Amino acid sequence: MQIESGLASTFIAACQRLPTVATRDLKSRSPIYFRKPEGTTFLIKRGYVRLAYADPSGRLWTRMLLGKGSLFGELPFSPRLFVTAEQAVTSGMACVAEIRRAEMEAQAEKAPSFQSQLAQVLSFQVAALDRRLQWQLISPIRRRVATALYDLLCFAGVRCGHGHLIDIRLTHEEFSELVVAARPVVSDVLADLKASKIIDYTRGHICLLSLDRLEAILEEGH
Repeated sequence: MQIESGLASTFIAACQRLPTVATRDLKSRSPIYFRKPEGTTFLIKRGYVRLAYADPSGRLWTRMLLGKGSLFGELPFSPRLFVTAEQAVTSGMACVAEIRRAEMEAQAEKAPSFQSQLAQVLSFQVAALDRRLQWQLISPIRRRVATALYDLLCFAGVRCGHGHLIDIRLTHEEFSELVVAARPVVSDVLADLKASKIIDYTRGHICLLSLDRLEAILEEGH
């Protein structure tokens, strides 16, 4: 999920003025936490962060993929949810700021402009999570994979010589976690899309060759 660029930049600048901000530059696949730290909100200044949780078998499932301007950890003005064992790991190089949750809440209560920015960011994130839950629960696997590819393209896509490169590295295992399906099933769908020349991929990179044909899959069954 990507916050609108202008909002992300102004919100990050406003958060930087808070007294307790501590910024960390992180390498790819760096763990930020394995359990939500109490009273701490995290802000993505650059790069991407993957939020995941482990099921009883120990397998990780991706809950959200977040980009610049997004918040995670203990969100301001939000109750502590049951997913306290959530894990946060960088996808690629990233820069993350740690902020005391109470300080963000105090700033929102006294500064209307900051309150408005915070509300917009949280609204973006709730809407993205709602959409993700809908396509996870009701879509067949082929459309689910196509929707995830389309979301990633809108989230982190750039033009390349063959089409649109999804500019974020995901292994088949990580993509399967994002789609919430078994890796062999997802790999078969990706292989079929590749054979049909809708996508191409190498280790960690996916290129969309035909946006029209991908969108046609999204419309199947509608």
